[in-house]
Amino acid sequence: MASSSAYEDVRAAIAEKGSDARVEVNQRALIDKILARYASAGAVYRELLQNSNDAEATTAEIIITTSSASNNDNGEKKKPKEEVVTQIIYRNNGHPFRPQDWARLRKIAEGNPDETKVGAFGVGAYTMFSICEEPLVVSGKRGEEEAMFFFWKGDGLWTKTGKAPEGIVNMSASLGKQDTNNWTSFILPSRDPYPLPDLVEFGQFLTTSLTFTQCLCNIKVYVNNTLQMNIQKTILESHTISTPKASSWWKNDGAVTYSSSGMFTLGKADQLTQTSVLMNVSLRKSLSSNEMETSKIKARYASAVVNTKIPQDIEKRMIRVTKKKPPKELTVQIFLDAADSHEQEVGSSSKTKKSRTDQIADSFSPTSGSGRIFIGFRTSQTTGLGIHLAAPLMPTVEREAIDFVDSALCAFNTELLEICGILMRLALEHEMGRVGVMWDKGKPGRDEWKAKHEELKKLKEAAAKSDAVEDAESKSDAKSPADNEPTTIQSSLFSFATFMARGVKNTVVDVIKAVPEILGDDDETTELLNPSDERPLSLEERDAIILMKAFCPKISTPVSSYALYFDEDMCSCISMFNHLNF
Repeated sequence: MASSSAYEDVRAAIAEKGSDARVEVNQRALIDKILARYASAGAVYRELLQNSNDAEATTAEIIITTSSASNNDNGEKKKPKEEVVTQIIYRNNGHPFRPQDWARLRKIAEGNPDETKVGAFGVGAYTMFSICEEPLVVSGKRGEEEAMFFFWKGDGLWTKTGKAPEGIVNMSASLGKQDTNNWTSFILPSRDPYPLPDLVEFGQFLTTSLTFTQCLCNIKVYVNNTLQMNIQKTILESHTISTPKASSWWKNDGAVTYSSSGMFTLGKADQLTQTSVLMNVSLRKSLSSNEMETSKIKARYASAVVNTKIPQDIEKRMIRVTKKKPPKELTVQIFLDAADSHEQEVGSSSKTKKSRTDQIADSFSPTSGSGRIFIGFRTSQTTGLGIHLAAPLMPTVEREAIDFVDSALCAFNTELLEICGILMRLALEHEMGRVGVMWDKGKPGRDEWKAKHEELKKLKEAAAKSDAVEDAESKSDAKSPADNEPTTIQSSLFSFATFMARGVKNTVVDVIKAVPEILGDDDETTELLNPSDERPLSLEERDAIILMKAFCPKISTPVSSYALYFDEDMCSCISMFNHLNF
């Protein structure tokens, strides 16, 4: 009987008489052209930091060795010699490598089978080849360290493994003596020496990298065995976020806590939490200075444990692509804000030159519309809000974007973004409730200020009747913002802050829409946060302003449609606000 297709006819003929040949890979070309080339800067550190967090490390050290670059004598005036990087040692104090970890390191695309870990494709470690020709890895229990180094034979990549010399890697970078940690170290001599990174820009990258790490909380950077930078994240407190319940069993006015087809559902009530953290950044004033400067910034996170119920057909296709099962439960986090908690004077001006550590600490908090999606670490995709989002979305290979091409991964990612929108809405409700409580508690202080202000006003009116102070009073009146027209930007903001702090939720939609017109650009925003009003903004008023600014949507980039998923589920999360449409 004739075959039903030309494909099967040809295949059957070749299968009967053809010869077998294994597909070969030019490993050098694969690594140089693809695996070691990432679109974002610092990819090698991103991958090493991710591996550290997966290994439950609390501390990572980056030990940079430099030398002075030589200048070519070509008759031109010589420039000052710059420091170039000749070697990087990256190490973490997480779990030492197990036999299966060593085996995966030797296999390209052998991703981590643990569904709770971010690594899926098994290619991140090969970013080491972007700066190093033949990396060396050392890991193991103290005194039992093993080492593996990569080397080339033509276009083929080989490894050699053996016991590491005792004590060589576990020398402390700063003290020159052994410490008590079990270090996993990646030693990367530079293929081509390159300029020492600007430590402010490098610190901003590292600070951002700590945004959502569960275990990793401390990164130290040494240059020529001298500690230059120390970044420490500390948890301050954590409490439960309450979920609005239905007012009665027959009313559907409680919070929606599941995605559209039920693939994801928020976990138990005590698994929806808000956490406050402190980020402490210390940086040496210069490479040769003995002085360190420090900045601190606080931040708030909301997190939820999410239960999954993946349909069998989607799960089967996901396993085919990722080579591991989707998780039974996962954690979603959002970074709410940090701007209101930066340790600086309330009345400080944005025009004042910031210290180097302030520049690093400020990178911890996103500006309006510039929040990023984190899949382990930051991707290039923005949320369109002043809020970062961390979720185990299924990314493209380079982890710079979310995969919406594969149909199974698209379904998974779409509904996971829906549950992220629900978490955002619950966090907003919680924060507005907190601001309302703070506003009520602050009433005695506002009443006291008002009474003193009225008394002072009466004294000024009495003094104004005197000819001796008439000129002085007229100048004072000209400067007084209280006599300005209420349409000024300062008074508009003050009215907005007072309104939001009162927690008037039934018109929150209109207020959110009005915020961009009130706040404007960043320089203007700083002026608005410190208006020339006679009564300074209270903490709850400042919180309300920054909270609303964070939730004011802008077009997400590079893909603009992602923000729509947050929008729809922020609207549908609580039925009384179903009319909300950003």
